[in-house]
Amino acid sequence: MATIYDIAFANIYGIGPSIAKEIMQHYRSTEEFFNESPSNLKTIFKNKTRTINEIINKTMFLRCEEELRFMEKYNIKPLFFKDEQYPQKLLNISDPPILLYYQGKGNLSHQRMVGVVGTRNATDYGKKITEKIIGELKSFNVEIVSGLAYGIDSIAHKQSLKNNIPTFAVLAHGLDMIYPKENFDLALEMIENGGGILTEFMTKTTPERYNFPKRNRIIAGLCDCILVMEAAKKSGSLVTADLAMQYNREVFSIPGRIGDNYSEGCNYLIASQRANILHQIGDISQIMNWDVVSNNHIEKISTKPTNLTKDENILYDIILNKGELHIDDLILESKIDYAKACASLLNMELNGIILCLPKKTYKIIIH
Repeated sequence: MATIYDIAFANIYGIGPSIAKEIMQHYRSTEEFFNESPSNLKTIFKNKTRTINEIINKTMFLRCEEELRFMEKYNIKPLFFKDEQYPQKLLNISDPPILLYYQGKGNLSHQRMVGVVGTRNATDYGKKITEKIIGELKSFNVEIVSGLAYGIDSIAHKQSLKNNIPTFAVLAHGLDMIYPKENFDLALEMIENGGGILTEFMTKTTPERYNFPKRNRIIAGLCDCILVMEAAKKSGSLVTADLAMQYNREVFSIPGRIGDNYSEGCNYLIASQRANILHQIGDISQIMNWDVVSNNHIEKISTKPTNLTKDENILYDIILNKGELHIDDLILESKIDYAKACASLLNMELNGIILCLPKKTYKIIIH
């Protein structure tokens, strides 16, 4: 769990995600960083006087103490990017949030995360297709991520709850408010039913226009794929789709009728080959290589091989527990050296124990 030093570190003027990652390669903790000498800070930050003064004087600590009291009162978890509980998929993007404020009961590192985005002005067509796709996604053991906005976002969250699918909302403001306020009860229901709400913004941060692209990058980074249900050609949904492509996520788009304003963005993504066309749930399962997951899928797996090495045992157990896992997540969770992990995975693959899926994702072979 994040400390007051972590929260303060995330709110220093002039330190963004890339600089934060570089700095923390040289310090054991943020507390150690805040105790750095003024001369060394000047060497690191050169002429960034405001940044240096904030670190030396710890000017943000009073504000962070206030934030901690708020989090304790409302059971909000601060997740620093060096914490074990920090969402693993976000660590694989170029600009992960330094710190997340999370309120909920769900697993932000779930094996299959699907982002659903679209217009605030959803048509009947958009509503029906969103409800249909999410209902069918239930059998693939996914969790749904969106932005709690009007329209497609709200439909996605509500349909997820209806189908008992954990759903998460990424917000463009602090957790001391819900925007739009009409979705307050919806947010509470999400928190209570295995999902939650999260943001990188402290309390008293309002939903300004420039916060939404930052919010969208978290949606894209948290997920394995993004579904664009309905969108105009100039919209935040297309920003999310572009970010997803930058992060090497799959993007799917629902085709719409030519000339319909809220289908122009979707049709553009498909025509420009920025997205896979989404006609039916099989399009997702085929491209993502996802099988239907039953409640007893682990029971169908054959007895664990007895001739595995120590590293193979560790990797096997992780894959068995998760169902499918990308090599980057496997290495992070196992803490095995990259070269050794690759050798162990290759050996298990050659012996018919595991299967390597596209994009270096592994799963146990069912016999």
